[in-house]
Amino acid sequence: MKVYILGSGIGGMSCAAVLANKGFEVTVLEQNSYFGGKAHRISEEGFVFDTGPCLLTYPDWFNELFNACGKNLKDYFHYQRLDPITRYFLDNQHVNVASDINQTAINFENKLGLKKIVFLNYIKRWVRIYKISEKIFLLNELKFNFFFLKNAFVWIFKAGVINIFTSVAYYNKVLKNKAVEKIMNRFATYTGSSPYKTPAFMNQLAVVEMINGGYYPSDGIHSISKALFKLCKDVGVEFQFNYKIDNIKYESNLFKIYSKNEVIFSKYLVSNIDYYKTQLLLNRKINRKKLKLSTSAIVFYWGVKVKSSNLELHNIIFSEDYKNEFSQIFDHNLIPNDPTIYINITSKFDQNHAPENCENWFVMINTPANLNVASQENIKRTKDFIISKVKDKVGINLSKSIIFEKILTPKSLENNTGSFNGSLYGDNQNSLMSIIKRKKNRDYKLKNLYYVGGTVHPGGGMPLALRSGMNVAKKIIDEN
Repeated sequence: MKVYILGSGIGGMSCAAVLANKGFEVTVLEQNSYFGGKAHRISEEGFVFDTGPCLLTYPDWFNELFNACGKNLKDYFHYQRLDPITRYFLDNQHVNVASDINQTAINFENKLGLKKIVFLNYIKRWVRIYKISEKIFLLNELKFNFFFLKNAFVWIFKAGVINIFTSVAYYNKVLKNKAVEKIMNRFATYTGSSPYKTPAFMNQLAVVEMINGGYYPSDGIHSISKALFKLCKDVGVEFQFNYKIDNIKYESNLFKIYSKNEVIFSKYLVSNIDYYKTQLLLNRKINRKKLKLSTSAIVFYWGVKVKSSNLELHNIIFSEDYKNEFSQIFDHNLIPNDPTIYINITSKFDQNHAPENCENWFVMINTPANLNVASQENIKRTKDFIISKVKDKVGINLSKSIIFEKILTPKSLENNTGSFNGSLYGDNQNSLMSIIKRKKNRDYKLKNLYYVGGTVHPGGGMPLALRSGMNVAKKIIDEN
């Protein structure tokens, strides 16, 4: 059986590997000259940057994929558990989220004044809810059958009805500690959503990192893309690069995939392209005014002649008014004037990612999914703000230390990866309905058309994209 997969992101390659290992003839069509999608790499002037995702979670899922293909993960890439996971800068101090939840609770008590027992009781509740959610929503395709309904009722009982209709930020007021509230609110951004809108049960996202752990793969996140590409090649997947799709039609029970060079016919088609971009390729209409997209981003890839002592691999410098930041993004379609700043420095672990006495700074802020928002004026204003904030909060003067720079904007994100309007995760999850209506892995009309990746079920981020690919592959295998 022949299967074509459009796009070589994490979801596309995981799906391809599982199918090929089961004897399917799989070809991946990729518009770029490289694989990996958002998880690509910049390597210039002695600096190395992962272009997109920065934190590895759910390493067991990756191990499951390689095992399913009869391979040993350790033969493809290595990773280590992080401790600390993230350093947060709040007001005039910083605090670490540690590998061990008890140490994190101690850090919160010593630095931020929240009693250890209060935080541990808080997180225990979300661990219970998360365990049910993982079984229902993440590991398998969503099916509204008896199994789903039975577990959904248990989930609602555990989560509490009120937490379906109130926001993450509203719930977190129970902590009665502004600093810890802000840290816990941040996890809503993992879905490109606002903590002041997304339902409170999304607090369970904190469990993924704080309990299950954060990890760093040797040589950075792109080593995962390389490992998946090698796995695909080892099980017989064919790749065709620089292969841009212009149009898709469905006639006589076959997909006709048009490119500038040829027309390909296929019974099965898996799209690892952004869901809405795929709809456009199918000549379907999109009501752009009704779309409620996730955040996009501006990323500065800075090579800096600095050796920082008070920054970790992952760092967050919070805005002074977190609520206003998200209001500007979602309500006013603006780049925040005081954005929260994320800084990732892989040269802390891999010294070859920067020249001697230098570091590679991946610096990101959240923006609306808007192709026109990152004007030259707005980019300059944002850059000046970040430099000023880093000097104030971290004590590092970057004004004359940046010796290399590349910039990712919503527009370049769409151009490079096909992300519709630069949206990182497709639809946002700012309401219960948007979560329920998250795009499914199978097309609503064409039964042999499937979707994988971060814009469809089960969600955004590398592990969920991986899981989407595995789920779709299983579905195709079971039906043949």
